[in-house]
Amino acid sequence: MRIRISKRNSELIDQLTTLYNFKYDGIIARVGFCLSLQLNKKFELLDDTQIGSDGKDWRDERALFGVSADNKSYYAIYKAMLDQHYNQILTEDDFVKLFKRHLDFGLEKINTELQDKNITGGFHISYLMKIVKNGLELINETNPFIPQSDELNEIKSYENLIQISLGKDEKDQEVKLRINDLNEFDSCNIAIAGMVGSGKTELVKDLLYQISTQSKNELKFIFFDYKGEGSPDRLKTFFDGTGSKMVDLKKGPMGLNPLSFVNLNDKRTQEFNIKSFVDFVCTIATQLGARQKHILQTVITDCFDQQGGLQTLLPDSYKNSHPTLADIFEALQNYYENNGIAPDTLYSIISDLATNIFSVNSNPDSKKIYKQSLYINLPIELSDTLRQLCVFLTLKYLLAEFSSTNDTEPTADRIKPLRYVIVVDEAHVYLKNKNASKALEDILRVLRSKGVVVIMLTQGVEDYKTKNFDFSSQIKIPVCLNINNKDYKLIESFVGTPRSKQKLQEAIGKLEPQKGITNIIEPQIIKINQFWKTISDKK
Repeated sequence: MRIRISKRNSELIDQLTTLYNFKYDGIIARVGFCLSLQLNKKFELLDDTQIGSDGKDWRDERALFGVSADNKSYYAIYKAMLDQHYNQILTEDDFVKLFKRHLDFGLEKINTELQDKNITGGFHISYLMKIVKNGLELINETNPFIPQSDELNEIKSYENLIQISLGKDEKDQEVKLRINDLNEFDSCNIAIAGMVGSGKTELVKDLLYQISTQSKNELKFIFFDYKGEGSPDRLKTFFDGTGSKMVDLKKGPMGLNPLSFVNLNDKRTQEFNIKSFVDFVCTIATQLGARQKHILQTVITDCFDQQGGLQTLLPDSYKNSHPTLADIFEALQNYYENNGIAPDTLYSIISDLATNIFSVNSNPDSKKIYKQSLYINLPIELSDTLRQLCVFLTLKYLLAEFSSTNDTEPTADRIKPLRYVIVVDEAHVYLKNKNASKALEDILRVLRSKGVVVIMLTQGVEDYKTKNFDFSSQIKIPVCLNINNKDYKLIESFVGTPRSKQKLQEAIGKLEPQKGITNIIEPQIIKINQFWKTISDKK
């Protein structure tokens, strides 16, 4: 990355580097940038204000951002800081623009504070240490970027071993995986790639059946069927076998308030949570513009303020009460009417979310969807936008709920307790969306330690490696079924480098419907389990 700063900022960096006797001029640049964030300074992305580029040309990002022990740039850390500060994934151009503005603000702030001060008496040192001290104190504060609660959320764990069978090898021996045995896998996440007709849906149904049977239905799951092909009659055997039920959005909404993750006790965190929700809706619904985004944030903020007032006046009736999407839509209707705005895309999306996707009843536990196993049928009659919003607002809620729990601690024999299973079908739909894929990345990273198993299904192995993130790096149990693109390099990257290149090539050559490849010990072809056959054999 190349960043060229203004002449004014170059001069300030030279002056301050000399004053502090820093060895590298990138140090004071980093201090200035961080001071700006520390003061919670924010700039509008749409603001056309430009910082000059007539000064120092930083051609080596390591000199500007610093380096790790292995000589790698810390750019990723600074990128993450700005992403979190603005609660969105910034493009490289946006990052450069905002970095320069924060750098300019921070350097000018330092220069102003040091003007006419007793430098010989060490004022500049005291001032610098004050910045450091304030930063350390902020680290110890409640992190507004992860939803917090006053107390840890108690979610029951299943503490015994879960051993699943993928199918049988060529010697007719079962291929079993001890998925929560840390002696074998440090992650329970599973990735399955297979084209239409490969048998991947029946395989994952079989895995869920095994998990439910072994745990006596203690370990719950949620299955997002993006294709919307499920029917109660056809899936009855699966529902009976797993103790699960269908939520068919063709017939009625989910019993969930996706705003229930918003903090009710800390105003600063609440504001961030609301902005996070709004930004998320707008990144999925890309047709929404800046004006609509502002309206949505205003309406939601007003609803939470009103709810807070009611909670103060009537604490027994409104304790821990969040506005619902129905409340938001009603407020949005009033806003449009009062301001003479005709119904538009935002109006339509919030209406659909409030009436067709999400609802809550009077039951205080209705939002705790993880207390039961659910099959979410997403009908194709719903737009791609609404289906994606349904999935990711639900995932956002689950991320908040499980983030507020303790990490699950392994038993003496290193069995990791499990709390929940999330199945995302047709995951390539989300992985192609940079903003949506970031949500999946967070799910994989954060919930790994919380005892949550994530199973993703795509049509090809190449789907897992995006421009911004290699999802296969977070997956320790990959299963490659019959796919269109049988390129060796792609499959090798997905399943991992094999002990024997020849065995992997041979296995690839044998891929066909209902067969797959694993590379847990060494590459092998297996005849994968199919739920319909498992049930048929039991009769």
